[in-house]
Amino acid sequence: MKIKNICDAVVGLDMFRGDSQNGIFAQQLVRATFTELFRFEYPDSKWMNGGLLPFNTSINEGATEYSYTELGTVGEAEIIADCATDLPMADIEGRNNLREIKTVGIAVKYSRQDIRTARMQGTFDIAAEKAAAAREGHDRALNRFIRSGVPGTSLVGVTNQPGIIVANAVTGNWATATGAQIVADLRTAINSINNASDGVEMPDTVVFDVASWNIVSTEVHLPAASDRTILSFLREAFPMITRWDWEPGMDSVSAAGGASVMVYRNDPMRMRAVFPMMMAAVPPEQRGLAFVLNFESRYGGVMTPRPRSVLRLDGV
Repeated sequence: MKIKNICDAVVGLDMFRGDSQNGIFAQQLVRATFTELFRFEYPDSKWMNGGLLPFNTSINEGATEYSYTELGTVGEAEIIADCATDLPMADIEGRNNLREIKTVGIAVKYSRQDIRTARMQGTFDIAAEKAAAAREGHDRALNRFIRSGVPGTSLVGVTNQPGIIVANAVTGNWATATGAQIVADLRTAINSINNASDGVEMPDTVVFDVASWNIVSTEVHLPAASDRTILSFLREAFPMITRWDWEPGMDSVSAAGGASVMVYRNDPMRMRAVFPMMMAAVPPEQRGLAFVLNFESRYGGVMTPRPRSVLRLDGV
């Protein structure tokens, strides 16, 4: 009660009155503020950071579309007579693939007062922070485009490339599957690429959704007495797979809208993301007392000259 009376009395002093600027000053005297910034954290844009897929930036940024040609051979030699004139013919075959290139844009806005306020607080540079926010928003969108494509355009993603192998996990529902069943599903998927290409293609990368990654990286593999996780067993059983990773968006890319696992060969001759222009800033535009900073990039989707080197495993 005594403390309450003291507090009530203090409010009556001039420096604490609501109609006095001194009230704000006194408030600042008793408020401590951390000088460090506590930033929100977001899922890593793994498709966009270049680790899961090669990027190609060789196309001129002024182009509105690009094409690439796939070329193969047909015909085989046969046993013929010494004087034969009708030798079996060899030839070449191929096709040209045409893709669009689209501009990707994002902008930030801040006023002169925003700059003054941020400078007064002295904790961050508002222009730099907003530019970083633009980069984050840009990369999140491109990460989605690379993974799943851009609806309404010819820009397809890694998971929906035409011609890739699409398989369903025999066991399915890894949340209740045994370690041996999960290993069997992955063994079938990895071997399917090698079998479908007659031994030409051998994958080196496996990308899981988060839930599946948590299962394989922590669940113990059979026998029950073993302390080896499913992932440790897989690393030993498939040494040709040099990268085992996860990406959050893989939880909704299957034909049924569920989780999938991508198995592929991470090689630019097999699959690459096309960027005629990486993200660049346009000079700041002043609108009255505000500034608008625009950013753009040019994106041509994902091209897969060797689609049989890529497999999407649904139903996990």
